[in-house]
Amino acid sequence: MAIHAGRCAVGALAVALVGAAAVAAFDAPSPLEGKVLTLAAALKTRGIPVHPDPEPIAKQVVLLATDGSIIPLLSDEASRALFLDDRLRDRPVQIHAKRYPGLPYAQVLSFLVEHEGRFQSAGYECDVCVIRVRYPQICPCCQGEMVLRMKPDPR
Repeated sequence: MAIHAGRCAVGALAVALVGAAAVAAFDAPSPLEGKVLTLAAALKTRGIPVHPDPEPIAKQVVLLATDGSIIPLLSDEASRALFLDDRLRDRPVQIHAKRYPGLPYAQVLSFLVEHEGRFQSAGYECDVCVIRVRYPQICPCCQGEMVLRMKPDPR
């Protein structure tokens, strides 16, 4: 029993050290520029003759970078609006993201979308409760509709 517990502790330590090294090794957040598209649309721009399965590939959102590379985006709270609201896609964007070694995906920290000739932040606001959230949803307060509003980049 003691040997088994010792092996588990050593295994857990090894996993913790490998995990810590992987987290410590990520590239510093970097700005990415291009257009956010679905993966199918991005592949089409490259002339890749793929007839994607409508379920998984149609929902995958990528950055078609200005250099032509295709960078898949992780879906989480920071990027959810890009996955849910097609009005934010197929236009110039600036994405502040983390990149991890060995992982092709970028983790979005924040993004700006070109709107009316300049980069602006997208947010969803409730006119009744004056609440602003990062992705489309019903108002967490009054359960009413939230409206997409663009705000100029404060920088």
